[in-house]
Amino acid sequence: MMTEPTPAVTPWTTHLEAMDAAIAGNNASAAVLAWRHAYAAALDQPGWRGLVDVAGAALRIGTIPGFKKAAESRARESYWTALFRARRQGSLNGVLDTAEAFGTLGDRVMVEQCIRIAERLAVLTGDTEAADRVRVLAADLAQRYVETDLTSRR
Repeated sequence: MMTEPTPAVTPWTTHLEAMDAAIAGNNASAAVLAWRHAYAAALDQPGWRGLVDVAGAALRIGTIPGFKKAAESRARESYWTALFRARRQGSLNGVLDTAEAFGTLGDRVMVEQCIRIAERLAVLTGDTEAADRVRVLAADLAQRYVETDLTSRR
């Protein structure tokens, strides 16, 4: 994934560390509570980065038996909010990160939507290097997720 620099300690970092410790200790309720605190901290910040981090963390909760569907739903919702913020802020990196993240969920429709948004952002900025990056990533994502679809149908 393409990323912008992330500070070592963010408002959601300690909550995610507590969540990971709770997962390791098989304490599902503590893990979910810590994740909710992390989500609130990320939501309270103006950028998209925290929401992408917290969404990825939600997927780790999905490793707890019985939590996979709910964790994927929370991740999807968080990625969607991150995409909205990245688009509003004109962050090509944010839009491309969310495209990659939606791809990990197997959501080709949202990957395609993210790519369209990224293409528009690149055109709006007039940055030919950005437009080239979007084309290369779009081709890469399309190839990976088409292959994933074909593999999963076998």
